[in-house]
Amino acid sequence: MISLTLAGKVEGQSILQQYFNGNKDSLLTEAARLINMPAPTFKPVKQAAIDPTVLTDLGFEQDYKTEDHFFITRDNKKIFSYKFPKASQNTILLLHGVGSTAWLQNKAAGLLQEATQAEIFAIDFRGHGQSEGKAGDVDYINQYADDLSDIIETVKKGKPNGKIFIAAHSMGGGVTLRYAMANHQQKIDGFLLFAPLIGHNSPAIRKVQAAGSDSTEPFMKIHFTRIIGLKMLNEINHHEQDSLPVLFFNLPETMPLRQYSYRANISMAPDNYTDGLKSVKVPMLVLIGDHDEVFAADKLKKAVIDNSKGKVYIIQGASHNGIRHNAQAYKLIQNWFLNL
Repeated sequence: MISLTLAGKVEGQSILQQYFNGNKDSLLTEAARLINMPAPTFKPVKQAAIDPTVLTDLGFEQDYKTEDHFFITRDNKKIFSYKFPKASQNTILLLHGVGSTAWLQNKAAGLLQEATQAEIFAIDFRGHGQSEGKAGDVDYINQYADDLSDIIETVKKGKPNGKIFIAAHSMGGGVTLRYAMANHQQKIDGFLLFAPLIGHNSPAIRKVQAAGSDSTEPFMKIHFTRIIGLKMLNEINHHEQDSLPVLFFNLPETMPLRQYSYRANISMAPDNYTDGLKSVKVPMLVLIGDHDEVFAADKLKKAVIDNSKGKVYIIQGASHNGIRHNAQAYKLIQNWFLNL
């Protein structure tokens, strides 16, 4: 969920090429040096009891009944979803956050259905949960958004006169904005974003620990130098190493998803948050808690207001994951949905 912008053109050359005086070999050498710097590691930490509130916020409860449903993408991959059936012409596609799955969206989907009376599909992104694909990777940049486009096309065929809405949490919000940037949003009737990752350069992102830091062990570390090196290669259209991991999570080795590739990271959100927000041409509701551990609520609100016509509400006492289950949030959702 991090990128660095090195783009820009001066007299037909990128700023990066200008910096290296057009010397491609020098650029490749420097990129290789950055890419091959040591990857981050995590020190062993003593397992501590998890706060019951944190567990509740994660959404392990499976209180709502579902049906298994698969969508087929343009490359013939199966994308899994939990279907929350409802006889309704309104359909909501619910997208999860980084490192998560649709299974952890059961409570959020159920509450969303109660508030909107819409049919819900909680989606597993490619390489997540029960969807096909390599964990933490995509085949090319923007594939998450392309998969979303394929899912929307399928839903449209089944309900040609229906309305489709996207509800998304964190990384899911970033993918939603990338989808909007691809000019597909005319097929969507509204965006509902819970604590969204609005862009890799979002001013709302709280400080994330880089590789090699010796302070207290975080949940995630970023290989910043590798990102810079791969961005340099991408600037001259070299994508051969885009599968290298750049995001690392402090999880047991038995976990299926412990890192994300460069191309998956780029695919999570717009490079530039202003471009992503300005691309939204449909009603948008953004909700974030004032106790969000990942994004600064006040900065997120300002970014959305300054760059879109979306409505933003800061919910008192809600955390990054807890915002998906907050009672006040669903009152706002119900009112927003009824007035679309």
